[in-house]
Parts: sequence; structure tokens; C-alpha cells
Amino acid sequence: MLDNKNVLFVIDHFGSGGAQRQVVNLANGLSNKGFNVHIVVYYPQYDHHRYALRSEVVVHELSKRTKLGITVPFKILYLLYNYRYKAVFGFLDTPSLYLELASLLYFHKTTLCYSERSSLALQKKGPGYFVKQNLHKLCDFITSNSIAQTEVLAARFGSVKVRYIANAVPKVFHDVVKNSATYSEKVFAVFSHTTPFKNFSYVVDSLIDYKIRFKSEPPVINWYGHIYESSELNIAREKLLHNGLQDNLIFHGPVSNVETILSKVFFLLHPSRFESSANAVAEALSAGTPVILGNINDHPIIVKESGSGFLVDLSNPSSLANALNVALNISEEEYDNLCRNAKLYSSYNYADEVAVCKYLDIINNEC
Repeated sequence: MLDNKNVLFVIDHFGSGGAQRQVVNLANGLSNKGFNVHIVVYYPQYDHHRYALRSEVVVHELSKRTKLGITVPFKILYLLYNYRYKAVFGFLDTPSLYLELASLLYFHKTTLCYSERSSLALQKKGPGYFVKQNLHKLCDFITSNSIAQTEVLAARFGSVKVRYIANAVPKVFHDVVKNSATYSEKVFAVFSHTTPFKNFSYVVDSLIDYKIRFKSEPPVINWYGHIYESSELNIAREKLLHNGLQDNLIFHGPVSNVETILSKVFFLLHPSRFESSANAVAEALSAGTPVILGNINDHPIIVKESGSGFLVDLSNPSSLANALNVALNISEEEYDNLCRNAKLYSSYNYADEVAVCKYLDIINNEC
């Protein structure tokens, strides 16, 4: 007998990425609504966000034995027939590819949804890209957490099928109360991996520019996120050391207590060169933390509509240096106003209940 409360999410793992965090948030939200939520992962060894899952959520570990992972779609197919899910959701390109391939051999009714969570600008336009695009046409719905990318996807797949659903931010972030010393201590933070496109080199150049132009020490910037070693990161460290700024950009590695850290953060920086819609930005605003964002994708819209921060030109390190200087010299009254604006904007856009409701609408039109 078909249990119309069964829902499946497919993703690669529970690592420290933004898409993985969103799957956990949405799974918890739907589970709290009484759904039987299952999650498929095929790299179970990466479990950074798994601790936050409700105990009721069922996890299926389908270990990927080869790079191609040709057995994964068949294992997903087995789950589809065994549980007869009312709706199935694929997050990110490759997990969605496996789910869509499995759906070709599934002959029962289910709602199939592809959730686009990464920057379209990073997608390579090879043969695999066109295969994936055609498989996405099998889906009943396609969601995006980016306003700008939703428009691109709607033009590609049709506006009826494509829906914008902003990142769901758990209540724990909305409940954050700023530390009383936040304004005086002026702690800046970045929450991002250290892959080169996350643009740590831009931050390094901006700190050097700040020191030269303002003839003073720039602020300390704490960078939280998985540290991927690379030649670019080594060059960045050498430049910091050469300019006596090795203590002004600190790479801490991944953390799980983001909301606690944000309670003490003065401004969030998000310098990424490619982004769909970053969890770090949504979480910072939800915690009442003003932002300094690069001028890409949704960021101009967020800064304008929220009135909670500054936009910088990612082609010009001086732009970030200027923004840091403005932030350091902002009055406490102006700062408090930015914090209030951030909280208000996030309550309408990033409350987890808002996102869960939109996914419920896809599943069974309950909203």
C-alpha cells in the first residue's frame, strides 16, 4: 500500500557544503510535519552535518564503489519500488543524474524534482552537460535557491516547472542575540571552503591595499571552512607573510557552531566569484549580522532590498578595502540599524518554515 507520507532526498554526502546543510534543514522540517523522510548518500564517510538530523529521518548509505558509480541508480531504483515515495528530490548535478536515471525504469507515479544548488556559471558545457540538461526535462519541478538563476532555468525549462525557493535557515540562527561586545571588538568572518573561486586571493590583495592606502593595520578576518590545499592558497599565504599580514587572515577549518560564532561577528564577508545563493549569507542575515558581498548574482538584490550591508566590486581589491574601512568607522547607531534590517529581511525570506511550505506545495499542495 502506498504511504503518501514517504519522501526521498538524494545527495552525495553530509559534508560541510551548503547544499548538504540545506538537505538536513529541509529533511528536519518535513519530518516535523509528519513525513517519513529518507535520504540517500553515496559518500557516507563525509558526515559533517549528519549530527543535526532528526532521529526519525532514515539514511540509506549507498557506497559508491567506482568513480562512475553505475550501481547507484539501480540501488535508488530498488528504494523507489520498495517505498513508493510520493515525491523524490535530487540535490546537485550528479546525485540528480543518478535519481533521474533510476526514474527511467520506475513505472509508478511520483513527483520528481531537481534542486539546483550550484552556480550555473561553473557548469562545463561538454557532452555530459547536455545529457544532464535533457534528463532534467524528466522532472515535474526544478527548484533554485537563486533569484537570478531561477530566471535562467525558467527560460530553459519553462516557468511553470521552475520555482524559486530561498535557503531554509533553522530557527537557531533567527534566535541569535548579538554579543554586547560585537560593535567594539569588530570581528570579521568568512564562511566558505578554500577552493580558489571562493576568492581568498581577493581578500589578501584587499588587506594589502588597506595597509598601504590607510597606513594602518587592517582588521583581522577569520575564515571558516574546509581547507583545500592548493598552489593558489600557498601563494596567498606567502603574500600575507611578505606584507606582515599573516595574522590578519586566519584559516580555521570547518566548524559546526556557526550560529554561536555569528553572535560575535561584526560583518560577514562573502567574496566568492561564483555563487548560486550562499547559505553563509542567509545565515548571517538571519543572525542579524550585516554583510559585505561581492557584486554577483543575487547579491545586489539582497543588499538593496535588505539594507543590511555593502556591495563590493570583485574586480577591484580597493573596493573591499574601502568597505572594510567604512565598516570599521560606522557609528553604533548605524550598525544597530543594519542588524535590525538584516533580521527583518531574513524573517520574510529565510525562515525555515517558508522553504518547507514551498516544498510541501510541490509534494501535495498543502500550503
